[in-house]
Amino acid sequence: MLPFFVLGCCAAVFSAAPPPSEPRVEVPLAKSPPRIDGRLDDPCWRDAAVITNFTQVLPYEGASPSEPTEIRLLYDENNLYIAVRCRDSEPDKILAKTLQHDSFLSADDTVEFVFDTFHRKREGYFFRFNPAGARSEGLIENFDSYNPLWDAVWVVKARINSEGWAAEVRIPSKSLSFDPSSGVWGFNVERVIRRRQEVDRWTCIARAKRVSSLPDAGELVGLQKMRQGKGWEIKPSTTLTWADAEGRKGDWDFRPSLDVTYNITPSLKANATVYTDFAEAEVDDRIINLTRFPTFFPEKRDFFLQDASLFRFGGLRMFPITPYYSRRIGLDPDGEPLDILAGGRLTGRMDGTSVALLDVLQEGYAQDGPDNLFVGRVSRQVWGESDVGLLLTAGEPRGEGQAYLGGADFNYINSDLGDGRSLVGHAWTMGSYTDQVDGADAAFGADVDYPNEPLDVHLTARQVGEDFDPALGFVRRTGVREYIAGARYVWRLNKKWLRSVSLGVRPIWTTDLDNRLVAENHDLPYLYATTPQLDRVFVAYSYDRDVVDEAFDMREGVTIPRGDYLNDQIGVKFNSSDARPIAVNLEVRTGNYYDGTIWRYEGSLDLRPGRALTLRPGYELREIDMPYGKFAVRVATLRFTLAASPDLSLSTLAQYDNLSDDLGISSRFRWTFKPGSDLFFVINQGFLFDDWRFHSQSTQLSAKLALRIRF
Repeated sequence: MLPFFVLGCCAAVFSAAPPPSEPRVEVPLAKSPPRIDGRLDDPCWRDAAVITNFTQVLPYEGASPSEPTEIRLLYDENNLYIAVRCRDSEPDKILAKTLQHDSFLSADDTVEFVFDTFHRKREGYFFRFNPAGARSEGLIENFDSYNPLWDAVWVVKARINSEGWAAEVRIPSKSLSFDPSSGVWGFNVERVIRRRQEVDRWTCIARAKRVSSLPDAGELVGLQKMRQGKGWEIKPSTTLTWADAEGRKGDWDFRPSLDVTYNITPSLKANATVYTDFAEAEVDDRIINLTRFPTFFPEKRDFFLQDASLFRFGGLRMFPITPYYSRRIGLDPDGEPLDILAGGRLTGRMDGTSVALLDVLQEGYAQDGPDNLFVGRVSRQVWGESDVGLLLTAGEPRGEGQAYLGGADFNYINSDLGDGRSLVGHAWTMGSYTDQVDGADAAFGADVDYPNEPLDVHLTARQVGEDFDPALGFVRRTGVREYIAGARYVWRLNKKWLRSVSLGVRPIWTTDLDNRLVAENHDLPYLYATTPQLDRVFVAYSYDRDVVDEAFDMREGVTIPRGDYLNDQIGVKFNSSDARPIAVNLEVRTGNYYDGTIWRYEGSLDLRPGRALTLRPGYELREIDMPYGKFAVRVATLRFTLAASPDLSLSTLAQYDNLSDDLGISSRFRWTFKPGSDLFFVINQGFLFDDWRFHSQSTQLSAKLALRIRF
């Protein structure tokens, strides 16, 4: 109970400051819808709500923007309409280098909208676009964290003109979850003038925070007449796949699938899926793991990304521990696909309570018959911005037997400390039972974060039992206690050659359950500096200690024996500004490594010769020299994107490493021929490098047509 007591004390101490008033704008009902063409000449815009009171956040917090920005808002029953006018005294210098949908747009001028449609200050949506009409969107989770791996149906048209640039946006009400009886949404908007690295916002005028900070959002009011139709969305799709492997003739496979969504209430929806297919999902980045611990890969499948924030638990950022890791479903332990035969999901909110239930029937792994896997999460809002919750998982995706996990958490936030400051804390506990370890065990922890400027401080403590085994989750290491601290101080100098300097420390201690020290990993200290163009330099000395109790194979032929190893290293990283014609990313690390030495080099280039073309070659080299073996790890990558428009693109990722001698090439063609409806062509090829040439090992061709029908 100590973590709860500490957080309660923090709440009492810091709640005394009066809450600041929130900026608010009332959105009128449109008499007629605008034509979305980026011209802003429709008569209806004269009656729209107007936002012009922007404030500079970077480089000078609280200053007036260098260029004026105007936002106009209207809505009708089916859509929210937004007009954007970004005036610019030098329109020929506006940056719009990207056309591809779902690009980060980090090299371009942008405008970003943030919506908290339930006004709960926990989860929401973001929509970002550039002057060429390229767009990206995603979810906001855990108060301010971005999850860009979510797609929505929306339309934006933008154009550069003699006064700057302008855009018109239409966001269908069916693309969002909200409570129409409230009519009040959290809202913020941010403009980035990339050549100056200037950030202007409507609210949340704090350099330490992002525009995604939902507790600092303003309000849109008057949206009571917005509706979500009859609440039905049907998404049928068909996938045709041809695959072969060395020594085996290729086979054709035809797979229909169906996803159905029904809004039981405007804030509670049910999903059903049959024979779910993920042929269009992007492949994972290649990671060479030389440790004895498992590798974490992010989720990229759209079905599991929908409403993913409602399953989050205890403020845990997935790695190194989380009770629910969606990649345990539909993938075997080696990452190979398993058929999802059927699944259902119920997600939403009811009077301050959030509900997230998922039940999936998948092809059995290492057993006869299918596996039934269940995840349930319920949380209740308390103390205004905070919440308490429960979580349960059931099912064993790794083979025969039973597995269960239950947990409870408390998530505290206070964004009303004054001067844009906030305090965040989490406390959680979990217990697991699984036949895999023939028993039960527990994990628990707490953290407190003061994420502000100029001083940012955080503290974390957690314990993971020896037999703690989250069958549907992820845990990097069991039988340990971890103590993590961090402090950073920022100077915003805004000089000719130097914008900011940060100095920080990040010590981590890991002990076993008998309090014997088994690992340390300290950045003591690190230095981070930026230029006015946002070139970035990071320098750190790391003190890394690893107590190896059992010998492990680092790679074939190289075994690390038992011992107490000091792996202190120094590293330098440089990232040039994405706004430059060629962005350069370099990193060098060297130091001790298991009684030997390591030199690690990483580099990549971002080349954008035009809006339609993006190239990103990259190379990683690790040269390792130890008494137990000497070897080098080489990983080469090439990302290539060709986009004729934001709705028509071809992207390719080629990856090679010298340990497997495998070259993988994945190409994905995507045509969004109608908002929400897509045609994909995917080619995945594997080659083995032998005798100084590449031999074809496998080929997979997939064509997928997915339609979205809404009622």
